[in-house]
Order: sequence, then C-alpha cells, then structure tokens
Amino acid sequence: MPSATRPTTVILAPGGPGLGPETLESLPLPHGCKRLSAMSACHPGDDPIALQTTRLIELISAAAPSENVVLIGHSAGAWAAIRAASQTSADLTAVVLIAAQLRNRIDQPELLRKRLRMLGQPTRQYAQRAQSLSPARLPPEESELLDLLVADLSLTLPVTGAAQFAFLDACRRSWNVQAMRSLLTRPVDDELPTLVQQMQTPMMVINGEHDPWAGAASATEIGAAAKNCVVEIIPGAGHAPWLDEPKRVGELLVTTLEKASSK
Repeated sequence: MPSATRPTTVILAPGGPGLGPETLESLPLPHGCKRLSAMSACHPGDDPIALQTTRLIELISAAAPSENVVLIGHSAGAWAAIRAASQTSADLTAVVLIAAQLRNRIDQPELLRKRLRMLGQPTRQYAQRAQSLSPARLPPEESELLDLLVADLSLTLPVTGAAQFAFLDACRRSWNVQAMRSLLTRPVDDELPTLVQQMQTPMMVINGEHDPWAGAASATEIGAAAKNCVVEIIPGAGHAPWLDEPKRVGELLVTTLEKASSK
C-alpha cells in the first residue's frame, strides 16, 4: 500500500488529440503539484489515441513505484486515459476525466446550433464549414484545417472571456494537425464502455452542463458503467469547465489529490 509520505504526481492526457500541455496549464491543481503530460509525435497512418495511451502507460509505470499517481484526461484525452488505466499493471490512485464521453457524439445539438448563431464572422463561417466536414473532405492546408478546428472548439465554450481566449490561443499554437487528421479518419472506438466497466481504479467525471459535445448525458453514461465513479456536472460550464468555474473544479481536484496523498 502507498504510504502517506509518498508524493503525488498528476499525469495529464491533453485532448484534441495532439494538443500540447499548455492547454491544461490553467487547470486548478494544488500549488506545487508535480505534473507530467503525455505527448507523442503523430505521422500519417498512426493512431493518435494509441500513441497517447502508450505514452501514458510509460509515465504511469515510471512514477507508480514511488509515487501516488492521479491520471487526468481532458476531452479526447479521456479516451487514452481510459485505455491506459485499463491496460497498465501499475497501481493508479485515481482517474479524473474532464469533458469526457464514451461515444463520439454531440450531447446537445440544439445548444450547438444556438452557439453557432451567436458567433461573429469570420469565426461563424469557419465553424459552419467545420460542422459540415467529412473525413474525406478535410482541407489539405494545415493552416486552413487549424482555423476550422479552433472555430469548432469555440462553439463548446459558453462565454468568451480572457481565460477562454487564452485557451483557444494555446490550442492554436500547440495543435498537432496531423494527429487530428488521423483521429477524424480513425475507425469508431466501441470498446470504451467495456473498458470502463472493467476498471477498478476510483474515478471522477467532471463535465460542463453547457458543453454541447460532452455534457451531463455523457457523464451519466460513464458513471453508470463504472464500478467506482463520482459524477460532477458543473452548472454553466462548457468543454473546458475549469475556465468557467475554476473555484468549483479546483475544489474537486484538490479533494481528489488529498485523498490520493493520504493513501
């Protein structure tokens, strides 16, 4: 059993996939908390979720013998986090999934349409194009695809204040567009519900009430499938709920890490 004197390390799985660790810099973790982030190069033909899963397992395996390890996955990073937690033989203390879902779907299509109507130009035009894209019709230019991805992501944020603009800017700077191309052409992943059912590690799901992609319905589905899971729906929050309600999300993360440190 881990001792109370062991340090706690947080291993992050940024979403996207292909987003850099700077997109989670504002995540309200306790001051001085050790953070590691799973990043991998992605080339044509690679599976970005599999690459991120492998990197997560490597980080978990290196840290777990001497530290309490909390795994945090955001958005598509939650898929890699679920896979890593189910595949690793190391002792994980807790798993936190943020803006997570088991199926690649839109929870609240009407909310998405409402947000689209509220966007100004040229972001609305880019977001409209992104909504109609198919894997076979992705623009060849990386800069153009990046504009579409960022505009599409902006639809998931209920407000656009300084924190949200900084988040979108971090996404634009760090996004590995090749990883996103690979994800969009990747076969549908139907194993996640089974993997969640098999997980023994305590889990928490934090989804925003006003996230059109992964809201309350997706969080409830994960909670129903998991053996040991706390579901938290953050009122008024979107796809990056810590930007909208940093105090509440911070409280949840601090509580999770305190429990990890006491084990």
